[in-house]
Amino acid sequence: MPSDSARLLLVRLQFEPPTAMTARIVVAAHLLICLPGCVSGPADVAVADAVELTRAEPHAPVQASIDVQHYAIDIELRPAERAIAAVCTLRFHAQGRTLDQVSLDLAGLTVERVTDGAGAELGFVHADDELVVMLAEPLAPGDVAEIRVEYGGSPRKGLWFAGDAGGAPTHVFTQGECEDAHWWFPCVDEPGDRATTELCVTMPAHWTSVAAGELIESVTTAGTRRDRWRMPTPHPTYLTTLVAGAFEEHRTEWDGIPLRFLAPAQWAGRLESSLAATAAALEFLSEVTGRRYPYSKYSQACVQNFPFGGMENISATTLAVEALSDERGRRDSDPTELVVHEAAHQWFGDLLTCADWSHVWLNEGFATYLTMLFAERTLGQDAFRTAVRDALDEYTAGDRGANRRPLVWSVYKDPLDLFFGGHTYQGGAVRLHHLRFVLGDEAFFRGLRIYVGENAGRGVVTDDLAAAMEEASGVNLGPFFEQWFYSPGYPEFETRWRYDAGRQRVLLSVNQVQALERGTPAAFSMPVLVEVKTATGTSSHRLAIDQRRHLFEIPSETEPEWVRFDKYGWIPCRHSTEKELSEWLAIAASDDDVNGRRDAVRALGAALADEGSRADVLAPLLSILAGDSSAAVRVAAAAELAQGGAGCIEPLAESARSDAAATVRVAALGSLEAFGRRAAVRGTRKQREALTAIANEVFEARFSWDTMGAAAGLVAAVYGDKAFEWIVGVITLESPNGELRANLAAQLARLDDPRVPGVLLDLALQESEPPLARIAAARGLARFARGSRRARDELTKLLSTANGKLRQETVQLLAALMDEEDPELTQALSAHYESSVSPRERRAIEASFAKR
Repeated sequence: MPSDSARLLLVRLQFEPPTAMTARIVVAAHLLICLPGCVSGPADVAVADAVELTRAEPHAPVQASIDVQHYAIDIELRPAERAIAAVCTLRFHAQGRTLDQVSLDLAGLTVERVTDGAGAELGFVHADDELVVMLAEPLAPGDVAEIRVEYGGSPRKGLWFAGDAGGAPTHVFTQGECEDAHWWFPCVDEPGDRATTELCVTMPAHWTSVAAGELIESVTTAGTRRDRWRMPTPHPTYLTTLVAGAFEEHRTEWDGIPLRFLAPAQWAGRLESSLAATAAALEFLSEVTGRRYPYSKYSQACVQNFPFGGMENISATTLAVEALSDERGRRDSDPTELVVHEAAHQWFGDLLTCADWSHVWLNEGFATYLTMLFAERTLGQDAFRTAVRDALDEYTAGDRGANRRPLVWSVYKDPLDLFFGGHTYQGGAVRLHHLRFVLGDEAFFRGLRIYVGENAGRGVVTDDLAAAMEEASGVNLGPFFEQWFYSPGYPEFETRWRYDAGRQRVLLSVNQVQALERGTPAAFSMPVLVEVKTATGTSSHRLAIDQRRHLFEIPSETEPEWVRFDKYGWIPCRHSTEKELSEWLAIAASDDDVNGRRDAVRALGAALADEGSRADVLAPLLSILAGDSSAAVRVAAAAELAQGGAGCIEPLAESARSDAAATVRVAALGSLEAFGRRAAVRGTRKQREALTAIANEVFEARFSWDTMGAAAGLVAAVYGDKAFEWIVGVITLESPNGELRANLAAQLARLDDPRVPGVLLDLALQESEPPLARIAAARGLARFARGSRRARDELTKLLSTANGKLRQETVQLLAALMDEEDPELTQALSAHYESSVSPRERRAIEASFAKR
């Protein structure tokens, strides 16, 4: 672990000059007091004894007494028992001091025996998720030892049995992030401890396996198969992986690197098409990082009941089977983004890993931004800038109020808590994007390659990135990183401009209006790109912002058609501006920035509600819907046209029928639904029949599962009391992962029909139904649960489901329903809290109890 890894928000204070140190203490203390989910004072008295309404605490980097060099895991899978029997041999050396005992992380399993390298029995104590082994002789610093742990049992997490064939699981997968590896093998379960691994798995003979590194041996005997995998690249324990089961496989290669795609038979036919971007992603990532893909193979195994979208285990990514859909599903949700994101982690997260969890944005922010850069390369600037803006919107929506914190942040109950709220993924990505603007492409990408080259194979902290970027650019980036990574919040701008014809100047007012709360800086400093467009051309101006209020004077011989602040969206900020309608119309018609056009369309939509402006904006919006080159802009236009008159129906219908993008079709159908609701109340029979015909036409065209679901929404809006029969009549139609059924369940839940809860309940409780459909049904059932004791009771039954995503969704739904007048629900959530090993479930229950 690098010596500067201790430079956390709190721990690193000792390295700072007094002024900066004082400021950080104030920021950290204030943030700790107000941390989301934290309770102080009277609220610390638990409503239910089981629920821990305690404050999240800062975590300093762990300084382990041993450095593990190698793990050798020999594991026997016992699917019928959902259990394992295993031996883990650890080779390690002492660090810091002489040791007479060794502490390892191990949870939920039973230790049978511990021996040393010579075979001598060693005493041990296993309690509170810690295995303490007494060494036969003291171990001096630097001396190497080996211990062998025999253990087994049924893992509660870390290793999961999944699938079903006659009541028995069909496959197994592991999931170690953040600190779940020790739920299936004894280890030092910290991201800063890196070791090589060898894994030998014994499994049913018809199963196959994939793990980190190379398959070096496979032996099949009567009834069993034994595979041995070896990974010579040191890595953290959470990236150690095993997937084994009854899989079908697709094999290919990229530049001599074997590529393996695996999935259960039901999904195997969609492996090649869904994961088609893999080779191009590895090519791109090798180029942009300056480091060729660093491992001997790359596999992607798709499993059932995976708790996330994917996991970047070293050389062996695991994905949820829901990533594998047909052409209709890929039109709704292209798996390329997921494929590239997990591939990017093979560099950012695996080859370079955050030294401790406070710097996890280095893993996820880079993977998110590299995914955007892949879109820039393959899909163009519009797609790239759309992705950046969408990420910015998600980040700024999350980093508000009690959730405001810096990116580098060590305060949590479980490190997984840091992954939610927008900071780690989107917040990191948009800051990297801003850094690119500050330094320029040449220096930024040179710095990225230096960062990878100088830190490969080690744990990294944010200051390592700063050093690489400083080396590449020659710029002192201390203030930049202090502001954007170690301070909370982001700037919020209000801008306006006017033209001074006499002086031929644009007067641009720029005010930062962010609230001075939770340590947010009063004024952020940064460059900004301002574009001035006149009838004779455009000019770009790079201005420096370093105060809360500025008034800039920009030369312009004629009055501009528009002035764009933060052209192309380089700054992580919120921005509101005042413009005349004519300026918005000009931007909507001809701005080369997709987000400028999106913003303009939304402004035109607001004007559409004004009778005096409607004639000026309706035709431009319809033109944009029909002809803008960006699907994101057409989506915005379709959404705004919900406020238009009857003349919008046919253009929206045409988009719903024929637009190349499913997102646009869905948006057009959403606006038609608004017309349908109005027609159901005060429209003519002819109008209702016309809208119904559009819905049926789009549904029967089956362009994508989401468009079919949106068509059902239009039916529900128009049909009224007949919509239930229509939806129930088509809900049995199959889709690869239950995508259509999930859409239809969501539409059912919107109906005020007494038969709906029964249908949703049946769908939610059926273990054989696809998880997506069951989750949608549970969400719909929650709508009725507030007024129905039976609906609440039935929803509570889902707390015992084996499907992790459905169970997590159920916890969140029930937590939102909880009140003091429902002791049964309080008891159910308290009991579930005691048994749950899911941080997300526990945080949701804690939050619901804290509000009482």
